[in-house]
Amino acid sequence: MKLIDLSHTISQNTPFFPGDEPIGLSQTRSIKEDGFTNFNLTSEMHIGTHIDGPLHKVSGSPLIANLSLDKFAGHAVLIDVRGENRIEFRESFREQILFQSIVLFYAGLGACFNQSDYFSNYPDISEELAYFLVEKEIKIVGLDWCSPDHHPYPIHEILLRNNILIIENLTNLDQLVYETEFELFAFPLKIEADSSPVRVVARVD
Repeated sequence: MKLIDLSHTISQNTPFFPGDEPIGLSQTRSIKEDGFTNFNLTSEMHIGTHIDGPLHKVSGSPLIANLSLDKFAGHAVLIDVRGENRIEFRESFREQILFQSIVLFYAGLGACFNQSDYFSNYPDISEELAYFLVEKEIKIVGLDWCSPDHHPYPIHEILLRNNILIIENLTNLDQLVYETEFELFAFPLKIEADSSPVRVVARVD
């Protein structure tokens, strides 16, 4: 068994989506001065590798702390979409994507996380594909870029309204390109919020 970390490290220099607040991460205590170490973190929920819950776009939805743990783990498949400007439905998805599974889209953009155009130059998922994922009752859609769509974010609406969670800003998906079967674990903080930073791990047998 091998565990693969698909999450960006949270640091003082973590990039943030335009309009959001930058992260604040600082050491507040030291062993030398205080006898113990402590850090203070101030952050929006949509920072670094994070998971969007339905309440992010759908009024009246449950807090992410109240979602079933089963939503955050399961059989996963990687879809290679490198070089595509728009992610369209393919007939091969009917067999490739299993019912109630997790789907990761690999565009090769995880390595571009610190580049200036990361939050503007990325592919959109098509509505046809989004509705296909709804039919399959997918648990999670994961991306190695910042969003499945651009403003006004119609794909967010389709997925979240149908209880499909969205993981944004994944990395290291290149390590899964040749894996036909793996499990994914993406447990958020148990926090009373719409969404949460998340440590995403793939388990390959």
